[in-house]
Amino acid sequence: MTGRCLIADADLELRSALRRFIEPRGWEALEARNAHEARELLRRARPDVVLLEEHLPGSPLSEMLPEWRASHPSVPLLVLSATPSIDGAVQAIKLGAEQFVPKPVEPPTLLRLMEHALEAQRTRALPPPDTAGGPEPFLGVSPLIRQLEATVRRLLDSDRALLLLGETGTGKGMLASWIHLRGPRARAPLVQLNCAGLAPQLLETELFGHERGAFTSAVQRKLGLLEVAHKGSLFLDEVGDMDPLVQPKLLKVLEERRFRRLGEVEERTVDIRLIAATHQNLVERVRAGRFRGDLYFRISTLPLRLPALRERPEDIPIIARNMLERLSDELGRPGLGLTAEAEAALCGYTWPGNLRELRNVLERAALLSAHPVLKTEDLDFNAALAGMRPDAPTASPPESDLSLTLREVERRHISRVLASEGGHVGRAAQRLGIPRSSLYQKLKSLGLSAKV
Repeated sequence: MTGRCLIADADLELRSALRRFIEPRGWEALEARNAHEARELLRRARPDVVLLEEHLPGSPLSEMLPEWRASHPSVPLLVLSATPSIDGAVQAIKLGAEQFVPKPVEPPTLLRLMEHALEAQRTRALPPPDTAGGPEPFLGVSPLIRQLEATVRRLLDSDRALLLLGETGTGKGMLASWIHLRGPRARAPLVQLNCAGLAPQLLETELFGHERGAFTSAVQRKLGLLEVAHKGSLFLDEVGDMDPLVQPKLLKVLEERRFRRLGEVEERTVDIRLIAATHQNLVERVRAGRFRGDLYFRISTLPLRLPALRERPEDIPIIARNMLERLSDELGRPGLGLTAEAEAALCGYTWPGNLRELRNVLERAALLSAHPVLKTEDLDFNAALAGMRPDAPTASPPESDLSLTLREVERRHISRVLASEGGHVGRAAQRLGIPRSSLYQKLKSLGLSAKV
């Protein structure tokens, strides 16, 4: 447990001794000699915990505690007293102090009290993890998604790094959030950072933070996301795009749980779970010298591949209905739905943008359609994108036609033909070279629907 501590005490020796003790252990120390300085630092620096001298020059405790408790109710206050008494302790606790600590006190003892107070405050402040009502990453009935869910549930209690692999838009961020909220770190933060396109210095300062003066524009100290994510999870999206100069520093964090802010000499400790994600083939990037092999092996112990939508067309109607339910609430349009022909059209499209593109198509249709039940003509697919080759999968290659069962091949082909004919069974039957009655039988057996 680390954080920012305001030491409001007139005793220079105590302030200096405590600073020397806590800073090497990951804490940031702020010092105030009187009530005026303490008020200013409390307002400007927003400390995580305050050590307040009982008789701090400038204002009596009976004024400061109610004032500070009202303006910063979530900040634990520990009162230090050189003249301790039972009445003084009772008054301090009644006024909102977390602890009443007699002087002299050894720095290790004080540090433990600070950590306990901060841990108790954070536990009180955070609501129980909300594991219901959020996006569901495992909607569908396909074997691919059912297997993914079974694997993820086996890994929920693990604290090892996870590597989420999949094309753009397959829901890697949604899955990372789902895993965090159901894991042992659910009451701590989930901090997210997209590594794509960030220059080395910017990425480094985002991750590790910096000290004032570390570089030209560093006019004040900045906490890095590693510190913000302490005791929680750090989600690094597009980790395959991380600059090679930053990769060894991330590896050090994962191996030693230590890092340095830019411009700082002393190391800090941190406790996080890493969830990384990429749409790229990291093995190929390692071979090309663009991604460190040791970092790859560190983060890929538990890889999870998210299937593309085109690999599980039977899940598309279920996902689309769920998205429309959410859009109904968001847009204030009750009863949003799809005709059978529209569902068939969705199943026949290739979805290069996956879940993100599906939501985009449905939201656009819901906003522009005059009726709540969306028809095929309401769906505006991006034909240019559909002709593009989707992102290359990042783990094992996608299921090839040779690995599909005859039923799966037949289902996919019929879905595509139906979609191209706007869901019209008669025209689809002619293109397939079978009687309309035979196509109806196949639609029923394969769980597909279309218009007459």
